[in-house]
Amino acid sequence: MKLIKISPSLAAAAPIAGALLALFVPRPALATERHFGFSDESSVQSPGTAELQPWTTVRAGRADYYSNLGARLGFDFGIAKHLEGAFFWNLSATTEDVQIPAAPTLTRLSTTDFQSFSAQLKYKLSDPVADALGCALLLEGTYGPFVTGFEGRLILDEQLGSLLLAANLMGGDFGQLDRRSTFEGSLSATVAAGYFVTPSFVPGLEARSETAFDSNIDSSVLYLGPSFSLLSGRYWATLAVEPQLIAFKGASPSRNLDLSQNERLQARLLFGFRL
Repeated sequence: MKLIKISPSLAAAAPIAGALLALFVPRPALATERHFGFSDESSVQSPGTAELQPWTTVRAGRADYYSNLGARLGFDFGIAKHLEGAFFWNLSATTEDVQIPAAPTLTRLSTTDFQSFSAQLKYKLSDPVADALGCALLLEGTYGPFVTGFEGRLILDEQLGSLLLAANLMGGDFGQLDRRSTFEGSLSATVAAGYFVTPSFVPGLEARSETAFDSNIDSSVLYLGPSFSLLSGRYWATLAVEPQLIAFKGASPSRNLDLSQNERLQARLLFGFRL
């Protein structure tokens, strides 16, 4: 038998090559893997399964200095066939320039708060692969010392070979309890498309409109940007980065963006860990 001698350089490169190969080897998708940052999909947890989902959302860039870091820790679990539930703890850290009475210039303040607790139910009506169109309904209620409200969401998605399509329509009413219980209605919509380069890696593009209204606020903006989804073993991760494209209503003076109630840039990083 003839022995083959492996050079030290090839032996050293083997672990790196193995790690790169593992990234692109097809793996079975997790039940609730999210391929987009702001668009939900119709898939739900199977009964008896659970997942831990930490979220981080960054909002930055207004007329005056503004930076907000929102953190969400979720516990997602299957209740019955086609039905899942979730609990979320919501925190927020904000740094912004504000006008304080009697102060000659703007003052930069930073605050960190536990915002609220959210409970969520999601019911899948049809499957994006087995049926002509995937469809699900989602209802979320939120209550806390600073924020309270509810949101309803209609979720549509479809997978056509390697192409994944999703669309959401959301409506709700949220109140800022630290601002004299001011409530603000919202109506939002998203459309997204992703492509399975491999079963583990899905880049995509996502558009999102945000409309807010009450007696004092009238704003409607459009965000558009890329997303990247990665599945690896028992966890998945998704990153979405969306700059504000245009303000249909509420544009700041001499701008085509709303930098009063909305941010120049929003980004979201999601993780899912199967328990």
